[in-house]
Amino acid sequence: MLERNGEVVTREELRTKLWPSDTFVDFDHGLNAAVNKLRTALGDSADSSRYVETLLGRGYRFVAPILPSLRVSPRHHEPIESVAVLPFSNGGIDADAEYFSDGITEGVINSLSQILNLRVIARSTAFRYRHTEIDPQKAGSDLHVRAVVVGKLLQRGNTVIVQAELVDVATGSQLWGGQFKRKAEDVFALQDDLSKEISEKLRLRLTDDEVQRITKRQTEDAEAYRLYLKGRYHWNRRNPEGIWKAIEYFRRALENDSAYAPAYGGLADAYVYLSFLNVTPPREAMPKAKSAAAKALEMDDQLAEAHVSLGYASFSYDGDWLAAGRYFEQALAMNPGYSRTHTFYAFYLSSLGRHEQALEVARFALDQDPASPAVSHSLAVQLYLARQFDQAIEQANQTLELDANFAIAYAPMAEAYLSKGMYREALPALEKYVALSRRSAASLGLLGYSHARSGERSEALRIIEQLRETSKHSFIPAFFFALVYAGLEEKDRAFAWLETAHQERFNRLAYLKLEALWDPLRSDSRFADLLRRIGIPQ
Repeated sequence: MLERNGEVVTREELRTKLWPSDTFVDFDHGLNAAVNKLRTALGDSADSSRYVETLLGRGYRFVAPILPSLRVSPRHHEPIESVAVLPFSNGGIDADAEYFSDGITEGVINSLSQILNLRVIARSTAFRYRHTEIDPQKAGSDLHVRAVVVGKLLQRGNTVIVQAELVDVATGSQLWGGQFKRKAEDVFALQDDLSKEISEKLRLRLTDDEVQRITKRQTEDAEAYRLYLKGRYHWNRRNPEGIWKAIEYFRRALENDSAYAPAYGGLADAYVYLSFLNVTPPREAMPKAKSAAAKALEMDDQLAEAHVSLGYASFSYDGDWLAAGRYFEQALAMNPGYSRTHTFYAFYLSSLGRHEQALEVARFALDQDPASPAVSHSLAVQLYLARQFDQAIEQANQTLELDANFAIAYAPMAEAYLSKGMYREALPALEKYVALSRRSAASLGLLGYSHARSGERSEALRIIEQLRETSKHSFIPAFFFALVYAGLEEKDRAFAWLETAHQERFNRLAYLKLEALWDPLRSDSRFADLLRRIGIPQ
């Protein structure tokens, strides 16, 4: 009927199309039942047809308009090896409930990422198409994938409806389209059905283990799941306010289901980022992150997110590089498509001086997540740590092309200029960093270092006073005081502050051996002693 939209398709034509002449079947009953099911799925009725019109004694006619992009393509037989799941639109749902459509989309992305031979565009890149009029064919072409999933989520009373389609990027035609309807308390079945249907239509041959992974349910409590989705929605904002809200929702999810592993994994992620963003002292945040991640693995030892959190904590906080390597390898084995694994694994490899591998991993992460400023920034940092300063500057500029207001993109750019001795050239980047980051400790520390290396001692000392003043009401890592004093070549004060940073277990000490900014201290025997105590392996 879709192929002959608006034309009458007779019952005899349908019989011929579906069954050979020698097939014995109660065709009339079967066809009537099939059309009734079709109408139910479409919310249609025979009395007032919006989709399927019955012409008594003759056949049926599909009467709804069909957009060109929705035309059904010929059946495809080869497996599709790459796909992007674009954010499902929030149709008819309260704007405050956007977390739900986001969560369903992210759940499908995570499920499909469990399939070894399928390249799935990461969430952060896919979600750059949020709140935009999406042309699936153009989006797929931009992302270099074979197929794109688009959809809409609606809620009518206590019923949740997802309408989704799989679009062939090469032709713009529809490979598959479907509608899934479930009660709100049974959203798990909805997500399972959606993921299974898409993987089937991609014509992928799944192992039993992959089938089990994409349909695995972590909780049967619908409210715990909703609270978890709200937590992830706020965590994905990656700012202090969002992270604190995420912690609140993850905790509430665990109050509903104390054995809900992803909620513990979410808590671990949140506490890691409180330390990573210098919001909370590492000694406060990281033990909580480790405890939550360990609890998650007690419930589900296959949860890649928890392995990543423990991997990062192991080398950046505990100084245990051997354990970190094991955690990252387990995360990669369990979910090769999880982009945060590659981002943090690249930092781990760089801390060991394994720059070629770190850059390979960081570039692979960017290939998986090409529109993510954070992943592009990670590659710029690896280039800076590898002392490929010109390439780091170029990559930082590419990050800013993705998001001109991505504040931390200016950090590796400025660090590369400073490492090249181009102090004046670093200033524009530093001024942007200070402004966009709202005078963060990291931006001020770099600005003070720049003034110090330029011979502007009074300006450098003024930055130190600003850091002291700010430290009275918020956490300022000792590392950034040490950085300014290193720039001034006041070695005793620099080492005193580095000692405090070591007591704080500040994460950036993991890269102390590599960073060119510390070259003014490198010949001092105290520097080698500090590296030994940090525990960075040879």
